Amino acid sequence: MTGMTALVVTAQADPDRQTRAGNVETAREVLESKVHFGEEAARNVSGAQRVARNFDVLGHVDFGRRDTNADVFVHDGFAYVGTWGSPCSARGVKITDVSDPRKPRFIGTLAHRTGTSAEDVVVRSVSTDAFTGDLLAVGIQRCGGSPGLDEQLFGAQFWDVTQPRHPVKLGVINMTDGGGGVHELDLVQRGGNVYALLATPFSEWFDPQQDGEFRIIDVTNPGRPRQVGQWGAAEHGFSPGPLFGQGSFGSYFDHSVRASADGMRAYVSYWDLGVLTLDISDVTQPRLVSRTRFPPSADGDAHSVSIYRSGDRKFLLQNDEDFDPRSPVELRSGGRQVGFGSESPFAPALWSQPEHKVSGRVIRAAWQGCFSGAYPAGTEGSIVVVKTLFSFLGDPSFEPRCSQGTQERAAKRAGALAVLHDFRSPDTSPQWFSVDQVSIPVVFAEPRDAAALAKAGQGTLRAGRPSWGFMRIFDAATGRQVAKFDAVPNVHTLPSPDGAWSIHNNEVVGDHSYVSWYSNGIVALDLSPLQAADPSDPEKVGQFIPPGDPRVWGVAVRGGLVYASDMNSGLWILRPTGPAAP
Repeated sequence: MTGMTALVVTAQADPDRQTRAGNVETAREVLESKVHFGEEAARNVSGAQRVARNFDVLGHVDFGRRDTNADVFVHDGFAYVGTWGSPCSARGVKITDVSDPRKPRFIGTLAHRTGTSAEDVVVRSVSTDAFTGDLLAVGIQRCGGSPGLDEQLFGAQFWDVTQPRHPVKLGVINMTDGGGGVHELDLVQRGGNVYALLATPFSEWFDPQQDGEFRIIDVTNPGRPRQVGQWGAAEHGFSPGPLFGQGSFGSYFDHSVRASADGMRAYVSYWDLGVLTLDISDVTQPRLVSRTRFPPSADGDAHSVSIYRSGDRKFLLQNDEDFDPRSPVELRSGGRQVGFGSESPFAPALWSQPEHKVSGRVIRAAWQGCFSGAYPAGTEGSIVVVKTLFSFLGDPSFEPRCSQGTQERAAKRAGALAVLHDFRSPDTSPQWFSVDQVSIPVVFAEPRDAAALAKAGQGTLRAGRPSWGFMRIFDAATGRQVAKFDAVPNVHTLPSPDGAWSIHNNEVVGDHSYVSWYSNGIVALDLSPLQAADPSDPEKVGQFIPPGDPRVWGVAVRGGLVYASDMNSGLWILRPTGPAAP
């Protein structure tokens, strides 16, 4: 996969395009660098063998391998597969007749707009005064680099697919500009109304109107969609900036949304803020009911969620998408835990150090550690604390004297054992913003935690257990984590073998969950251990891995069959067997 490899944070702001985050183009470049770092780090697999345990392969279509496939949705004998933005093929949604699962037939496309991707797609049968039939909703995002796209708007399209061979475009709603769009969405009918629930990542910061990142669109008349409600973390006081959260990609942003069956609640996956349960009984005033929470030792990254019911209990199966297996670093001094920090991915991993840690004297550099004279005698072999100023939103009082990379190189020349950034920012959590390589470990921490180590004069930086993304399971009533599932290969390995070992999505049918897990393919889980008074972890009962370079993005379950969209090899139609069968 490809992505931005440089961070641009110094471009002059265009006074006509100011938002909460300043210059739109600058913000987009910074965020693409952060978002795509892990995707670049997930190296391609060469020649993986197909694995099918408790799955029979019935059919396959590769779509000509002209682009990169995204999510899949199956409705009434047809599969709809989205297209990712790299390469930016603008191929839209690919429609496949799967009425005979052994002979799937690709029949056409829709929503192919130049310079955009169409990653997430949903189809529902609806009936209103204005429209009756099969309604398709697809999120439209920018993926092209043409400057002409800067002034365009992006959002969602709505299509009549009652006759999938002859889809009809009904309506469009465009709401975000610059680098935005709708990443994921859902459709739900409630009485005589139909609503589209949209996730518009970072729009609260980068769009001039500054609406929240969760949007509710009335599509009762899909030819005239209109926004009726919205909710955002910033407006409700959760976030002072777009890159505020925990871990190496700290951020609160709306990545995904799912409606409850009755349409009265929305489950919104808001990255490091967790999965939010919003009461949308009044669509004009979404109200936060509860949210899941991460321990400080976790990297965050709530990507998507599904719901499992067992009797009177309801569980949230939360998928944490994490492409950087370095977990938060524990800061210790005098035998006690001081706090946690995040590592730079461009420095040696602490996990690779003896006993997964570095220990020693802790000293503080002067003048932000920008040059050799800032380091006192005795720096050699010490953990050096450097004061690091940063403001994503451009607060001039947090203008640094030099770059993070300059600080790290100066510390290395002075003989430092490791660098601990005393990260000071009014709007951003401690995390990396330099892609400069350095040969000593680098950690970013809150000022109070860095100060505690410096005051003690002795300290330890201890790596957490490496972890790609996995499934966390929460009791929906209490918000308490009660179980997890991470028992697949390479989730806790560092260095990791070639591949992308994070979880992505899951769907629940009965007491089973079918999970798309990138290079681990499709994983079938038995959820019955959650039924105990004291729930325990689900058990793996089947797995399918496509051949070649497996990157399974999407999963759908219909009529006892599992449909898997692989980013590289296309659509796979599977029959789960034995204990994997629903």
